[in-house]
Amino acid sequence: MCGWFSPPAGCAGDPRLGVGVVDEEGQRALRLSLYTDLSLRLLLYLGAVEAGGWTTTPAVARTFGVSLNHLQKVARGLTGAGYIEARQGRSGGVRLARPPAEVRLGAVVAELEGLGCLVECARGPCPLAGRCLLKHALDSAERSFIRELDRFTLADVLASPTGATLRDLIGREAEEAGEPVP
Repeated sequence: MCGWFSPPAGCAGDPRLGVGVVDEEGQRALRLSLYTDLSLRLLLYLGAVEAGGWTTTPAVARTFGVSLNHLQKVARGLTGAGYIEARQGRSGGVRLARPPAEVRLGAVVAELEGLGCLVECARGPCPLAGRCLLKHALDSAERSFIRELDRFTLADVLASPTGATLRDLIGREAEEAGEPVP
């Protein structure tokens, strides 16, 4: 199945599905929005830098090879949600507002994606509204997905090989840019 941190080659979006992807085995799978994907990446990056350390969104965008514009929007949203702190000016930047052990992945995804949004029954008049087993089944699956993600914190991910790989990547990118390692 395609991973959210760094999707493997062959993980391509299926335009007919909207939120789905097709993995290497041709199986359809749920996919998070780009906004949530970038939010999780930014949180991981900030968790990987020295505790309480500040970094810049351009440094994060370079490391992940993503749009600075998109990442800045994500940073504003995460600041508003209380996950990160931001400061302006010459010594400005972003950092985690909470210890990585207090940031549960399920809570982040639920807040950013919203719950009960796999299907939007309210988008148009539906004669099944309020009596639909499909909506109930999808909502139940979504709650299970969030519960599973809630088993993991940023600290858990950073304690895995993902954290070491990310810290190495951050160091290499900083050296190549001639910047101090955050």
